[in-house]
Amino acid sequence: MNRSTPIAAVVLLAVIVIGLAAGTSAFTPVKYGTVEVVTKFGGLTGRVLTEGLSWKTPFIEGTDKFVTLVQSYETSARPDSSLADFTDSPVSAQTVDGQQISISYTVLFRVAPDDVIDVLRHIGRMGEVVENVVKANSRSLSRLHAQGFDAEDLYSGAGIFEYQATVEDALRRQLEAAGVTMPPDGFKLRKIEFDSDYVQAIENQQIAQEKIRTAEFDAEAAEWRKEGAIRLSEGDKQREILLAEADAQRTRLSAEAQADARKLSAAAEAYAIEQQGAALRRYPEVIQWTFVQNLDVEWGILPDTGVTPLLPVPLGD
Repeated sequence: MNRSTPIAAVVLLAVIVIGLAAGTSAFTPVKYGTVEVVTKFGGLTGRVLTEGLSWKTPFIEGTDKFVTLVQSYETSARPDSSLADFTDSPVSAQTVDGQQISISYTVLFRVAPDDVIDVLRHIGRMGEVVENVVKANSRSLSRLHAQGFDAEDLYSGAGIFEYQATVEDALRRQLEAAGVTMPPDGFKLRKIEFDSDYVQAIENQQIAQEKIRTAEFDAEAAEWRKEGAIRLSEGDKQREILLAEADAQRTRLSAEAQADARKLSAAAEAYAIEQQGAALRRYPEVIQWTFVQNLDVEWGILPDTGVTPLLPVPLGD
């Protein structure tokens, strides 16, 4: 057997292995939400491979992965239980009236693919972006702008939205200057905690104010009841007056009705007498007839010239 055969086989195998390695190195799959920054001998080439299968020069060019999805940086009292991408402790700050507060918030941010090269060149990888841009600016600005608000405004909620908008506006400008963008509502104020003594003082003040409001309500209710009683009393008096007026009106109407009845009765009687007189003047015999009817006699003779009553003469035995 020729001794060159094993050597040729080894060379062929080496060529195959090198070819496979070159092919594996040349074709780079890029996952969605990330980019691969192409480097050459450790330097940035300016090429950025986006999601999908991309090609680079094997053995010469390398890549660095950079996440372009929205990331979250969160401060909280329990950072170990947070699901944010980057966690931290709350920010200690002081209000304009000297009250100590603890601020918990969340910052949403991302680095766009077109800005990855500049960010890598001037800031670094994502860890440096979070530490030197997001964390440094958000903690500083949240502490700084808290000094422009009264503790009561931040405690009651009246100034919370203004404070959140103020910090977000300033933070957005700082991040964009470094090539880091924030989505709408990218700064979310989660909680502001106050010193326990201050909280107790506020609660005592609210209790006192509630007592004052209750006393004012009771006073208004008493006044309303008093006015109601007065109105009721006035109503009773008015009702008595109306009833008295109604009785007087009823008595007057009854008297007028009785007077009218008497007038009508007298008028009717007079009319009847007048009619009787007229009848008697027309028929004078009626008087004689009436006179005879009223006599208590058994019989009599009525001559033409007058009436001569015949009295019964008692007969002797």
